[in-house]
Amino acid sequence: MSQAERTADGLIQEAIRGVSPEPRLEPFGGGVKSCQEPSDGGSEDRVTLTRNYWLKGIPRDDAKNVVRKVFENWKEAGHVVDAAPDYERRVVAANLRSKPDDFLMQVAMGLGGQLSVGVTSPCFWDKKPMSESLGYPAPRTEAELQDRQEAMNGVRSVSSQILDSFAGGRPSRDEPAVVVRLQDGSCYADHQWTYTCEDASTAERAFHQMVRTLGERGWQMEEPSTEVAAQGGDAVVVLTPDEHEAGAGVVRNHGEAVISISAAWEREWPPPYMRESGQ
Repeated sequence: MSQAERTADGLIQEAIRGVSPEPRLEPFGGGVKSCQEPSDGGSEDRVTLTRNYWLKGIPRDDAKNVVRKVFENWKEAGHVVDAAPDYERRVVAANLRSKPDDFLMQVAMGLGGQLSVGVTSPCFWDKKPMSESLGYPAPRTEAELQDRQEAMNGVRSVSSQILDSFAGGRPSRDEPAVVVRLQDGSCYADHQWTYTCEDASTAERAFHQMVRTLGERGWQMEEPSTEVAAQGGDAVVVLTPDEHEAGAGVVRNHGEAVISISAAWEREWPPPYMRESGQ
C-alpha cells in the first residue's frame, strides 16, 4: 500500500510540474477498492488504489493549455500514451499508462473548463497473499495445495460459527491469520480469536449462551469437571456436526471479560498425535 501511495502521489506531482498558475489540488472520489475482473488474470482478493484531484485556481481560458502541459509532462517522462488529447473538442482528455508500474493515468477538461488528473494502480496485495500462509514447506502438488486450502476454509468456518453464537461483546478487531502446518503427514490448521465483553458477568452470559446455541445446532459439547472449571475457567471443547472434521476450545476465565477461542481443523478429530498423547 505504501509503495502504491508513493507512486500515485509522485505521478500527480509529475503531472502538475511547471503548470502556471500553480493549481490547488482538491481530492475527489478515489480511495482503495477491491480488484474486480483483474486484467492480469490474478486474484480478486487484491486491491487497487486511485488518486483523483480537481485542479483549482486555473482560469478557464488556460484550461486547454494545462491539459497540454500535463500530457507533455507525462509523455516526456517516458510513460505510454493510450489516447492522445484532441484539443479541438469541447471535452479534452488524455489517457496514459505509467512506466514501469502500469498505473492508469488521465488528465481531462470538462465542458465548463473543469480540470482533473487521476491515477489508478494495478491490482496489488495490501497484505501477504493467502498462499504464503499455507505452511512450510510450500505445497508440492495441486492436491496438497487443495488440502491446505480446505483446512484454511474449514477452520475459518468453525471459528466464525462460534463467534456468531456470541452476543454482548466484540471479537478481535483484526482477524488473526490462519496458521497451517503439516503434522504426522496431514494438514492441520488453527485460528485463534478473543471475544471481549463489557464486564465479567456479561462474558459469563455470553459464554453460556454460546454453549446452548451450538448445542442446539448439533455441535458436541464437552464441558470440564467442576474442579477443572474452578481452576482454569469455564472451558469447553466443541465438535462440529460435519463428521467431526473440526473442533475448538473456548475458555472464559472467571472474573475476566475476555473469552478465548481456538479453532482447529483436521480430517479426523481429535488428530492422531493428540489421541496418542492422551490430550
